Amino acid sequence: MAQFLALHTIDPRGFTSEAQPGIIKACAEAFTPETYCIASWVSSPAGKIACLWEAPSEQAVVDVIAKIALFPVDGVYPTMAIDWAEMKKQMAGG
Repeated sequence: MAQFLALHTIDPRGFTSEAQPGIIKACAEAFTPETYCIASWVSSPAGKIACLWEAPSEQAVVDVIAKIALFPVDGVYPTMAIDWAEMKKQMAGG
């Protein structure tokens, strides 16, 4: 399955600790067995979210994000994740 990076701009005032359970629930309910977010990185002070998705296509990611409709999408990009901790272990021979 392919991986995609979705970038979002958010209003940090709406991404509070009180709002997070509802946001998480809405996202999880929109995921499908084939199209889902693997991990997200949130910088509330910067108003940015980066999400790593696994999906059959870029359009599948766009379609699932459209169902969530909590924050706008700046873009969805084919991507590859590099696990730097794993790379460090391999380079050290472990």
